Amino acid sequence: MMKQVFLAFTVVLAALAGMAAPAKAEPTVTYALDNGLQVVLVPDHRVPKVVMNLRYRVGSMNEPAGRSGFAHLFEHLMFSGTPAWPNVFGAHAALGNEINAWTTEDGTVYYVDGLSSSLPMILSLEADRMANLGRSVTQAKLDLQRSVVKNEMRQNVLDKAGASGWEAFWSGLFPKPHPYSRMVIGSVADLDAATLDDVRGFFNSYYLPNNAVLVLVGDLEIDDTKALIADTFGRVARGADVARPAVPAPTQARLKLVLEDRVPSPIVVVGFSGPVAQSPDNGALSIAAELLGNGEYGFLRNRLVSQLGIATYASASWTGGLLGGRFTFEAGAAEGVAPEALESAMKTAFADFLKTPLDPVDVERARTGILQAARLGSEALKDRAGVVSYNADVLGDAQSALVDDPRVKDASVAGVEATMKRLLKPEDASILVLKPGPRGGYPDALIGSSGTPQPFTAPERAAIDIPKHAAGQAPSATLPAMETATLSNGIKLVHYTMPEAPMVYVAASAAGGWNSVPEGKEGLLELAASMAATRGAADRGSADFAKAASDIGAGVGHQAGTLTTMMTLGVPPEKLDQGIGLLADAVLKPRFDKTEWTVLMAQTVDWLNGREADLPGVAGRMAKATLIPQVPGKAAVDWSAKALASISLDEARDAFKAEFTPKAVTFYSVGPMPVATVAASLEKAFGAWTSDTAGYAVEPSPAAHFNGGQKVLLVPEPGASQSALFVARPAPGTDESERAESTAVSNLLGADFSSRLNSVIREEKGYSYGVSSYLMSPMKAGSGLVVATTVERANTGPAITEILKGFAGLTTLPVAQDEVDRTVTVYRRALAGSAETSAGLFSSLIGAVGSGSTLEDQQTRMAARTKLTLDAVQKQALALASLDPSLIVVAGDPDVVMPQLAAIGLKDVEIVKRDEAGEETAMRALDLLGGNRQAPLSASPWRVGDGGTTRAVHACAGERDCGAQIHAD
Repeated sequence: MMKQVFLAFTVVLAALAGMAAPAKAEPTVTYALDNGLQVVLVPDHRVPKVVMNLRYRVGSMNEPAGRSGFAHLFEHLMFSGTPAWPNVFGAHAALGNEINAWTTEDGTVYYVDGLSSSLPMILSLEADRMANLGRSVTQAKLDLQRSVVKNEMRQNVLDKAGASGWEAFWSGLFPKPHPYSRMVIGSVADLDAATLDDVRGFFNSYYLPNNAVLVLVGDLEIDDTKALIADTFGRVARGADVARPAVPAPTQARLKLVLEDRVPSPIVVVGFSGPVAQSPDNGALSIAAELLGNGEYGFLRNRLVSQLGIATYASASWTGGLLGGRFTFEAGAAEGVAPEALESAMKTAFADFLKTPLDPVDVERARTGILQAARLGSEALKDRAGVVSYNADVLGDAQSALVDDPRVKDASVAGVEATMKRLLKPEDASILVLKPGPRGGYPDALIGSSGTPQPFTAPERAAIDIPKHAAGQAPSATLPAMETATLSNGIKLVHYTMPEAPMVYVAASAAGGWNSVPEGKEGLLELAASMAATRGAADRGSADFAKAASDIGAGVGHQAGTLTTMMTLGVPPEKLDQGIGLLADAVLKPRFDKTEWTVLMAQTVDWLNGREADLPGVAGRMAKATLIPQVPGKAAVDWSAKALASISLDEARDAFKAEFTPKAVTFYSVGPMPVATVAASLEKAFGAWTSDTAGYAVEPSPAAHFNGGQKVLLVPEPGASQSALFVARPAPGTDESERAESTAVSNLLGADFSSRLNSVIREEKGYSYGVSSYLMSPMKAGSGLVVATTVERANTGPAITEILKGFAGLTTLPVAQDEVDRTVTVYRRALAGSAETSAGLFSSLIGAVGSGSTLEDQQTRMAARTKLTLDAVQKQALALASLDPSLIVVAGDPDVVMPQLAAIGLKDVEIVKRDEAGEETAMRALDLLGGNRQAPLSASPWRVGDGGTTRAVHACAGERDCGAQIHAD
């Protein structure tokens, strides 16, 4: 389903990701080792967890000619192992640690999120990688990771709608020879030219203690931690100092790129290069971006969407960097609007914005929102470690991560106006226009050589013996106790007290969700909730309602699921009554404005059309529709253009009124105050609410149906450079026995990079960027075990063969104790971090309710996974090994895929006819194996702010844990 609007203010603004941690965080301890390693320790004993963030001061800005993409390539090589730690992923998985990394223009970041007991092992392994990994890289490892990186490049840039154009624009805002003129992902030619000497030389030049910042945040003791750091990282020899690239004189590119791509509607982006992250101008530019591009009431939204009706959305962003920043704003064209008309209107609107005096009230609202977003965004240990690391490196002050940025806090109205006029001159603008249509090719920066390379001259480093410290005894944590109250009208409140929570979160949960609507009205309740939560209520229109929420630091959103629909609120504790008042307006007095309905429908149509460019999504939706066939009179499992077109504003209004009634609603909350305080506030706003309407009936999720034998479907995507694979077989539902054991089997197949399938398909063969496995939900009975991946098209048959071998191996290769332990430990970490943040606990709470469960039941299920036994998991592995019955879905080029399927014995293949939108695939995509055949893209439109980093593409789907997929179902 469409991604829900949920408390958007809790998201850290990218432009100010390095600003503030929760007010009660302990002060940092900063020091340096004799070898130059900068260390920052931030104790936080809320939960028994610790996060390591190790930042190397090497990014794409350091790459010489002919070496584009090297920083990112070596990021991958850093996981290839050393003699002491040959299996990095496996070592961390054994302790349940979440690990990942990303590369930016300014640096390369590695993090580990684990139990505090794992800290000794984390430091040992990371110090060993810093000391010894370069000499451990072999030609085979280089070739493998080069293949993996090229798969990542296909999946997340080359074959993602709009991504290659955006990357070209992002880097193009800084003309050559500026270091930011190179793309972080690099070019195909430079990756192909990389030699073993090159990557070893890169390591010896940059992966040095005196070129790194080590940050630890969490449940740690300062003296003990210092001793561990000295005994591990302290042994690594200092290298030659690494000079930072000089900051070039600011220059505006004034470029214009017009490209065709598989975007659902025209997109126009306007951009400027700007000052460095350390500049005093950052605060003013951040406020300017908020005023211009706020998605609910910004200047562009008001002008282009609300007044002129020529755009479906508008946004703006300021992103600072070590050597310069970027100010961009974008809009998507409404139906029938030419990109030229949208571009002209955007330029006019921006000129008017610069000329219009700023309202001090608007500036104050923007300032408050930016500062609060930064504080909340660093509440989680992992996020705070990233903030401290960034500030220590890029801003030169780790301590500044713990306070509000004075550049935002102290920015004046006159200062913001002056900064905008000085740095954002309309005549300096660069323009990107993305038009729907066949792709004409890729920017040369993505495929051509960036120049003639010169050899690295750093000497080979001697091997260093780093002590291998073992992890300690795993700690435990407890969940806050559930408290309940009942309002005078009978509505129940379920509350959890977290004394240090910076916010109060409240949900009004109504029975009835996706499954509750009739056939042909799929999405009705979700659209209705979206209108009520984000499109105006009572006497306030959409913009005024959003402003009223922002003025008190609150946010109102919605969460729609299969069984329930929720209206959500997040608000500072001192503003609880005002926030509850806004929530009451949204629930009891939604406006359902016709103009806003038109905007919402246009946005949803764009989203539906954009899904057809997402190849894995196409395969997954086809599989879901096959496994859960339409039942006459009941809701189908997915959206459709036909159903969307059939839903009227009046129907949405009536549906919301019918669903949200006192008899159908329960309140859920998390916050620092006792249940009585929340109940009293709810009583004032909702106590007089009465209605005899019973609401919607809760319809359970239907079971997956597997017919006998093996069914193979091919979804045609002519010319596709990749194939999306989906393999499923029956598995227990959430309430059936052996569900916990089935989770362990799923995890050992494909949940993390140490799993059986990833070890072969990604780490040995290099066919894919990664393999996932999971149990279907939320069906309580009759689920499925799914393996999904996207592979280079020439390896479709071999990849399917390896997946089939993986299932067969459940019989021939008995489950080992360490494979069971990986599931046990990852759930121990999940339990320990359940109450790490108030927002996280609230998300778990409403997720449990939305699946027809409770938070306590979810915790019990997770605890059961920490007590799994080898015998039980081995028994269930045997039960899940057979692929009779099973479903295999392949989305890809029929001409390339069909012969491969026949070659591996899959000859009875049903080719599925796609709808008209899905057949419009006249795209071209690069064959990275040396051919020149082209193919369609395979992902949804790119977003502003994703350029200049691989962090977005390294994030896990749906914000899931990267160490293992944790499902508390």
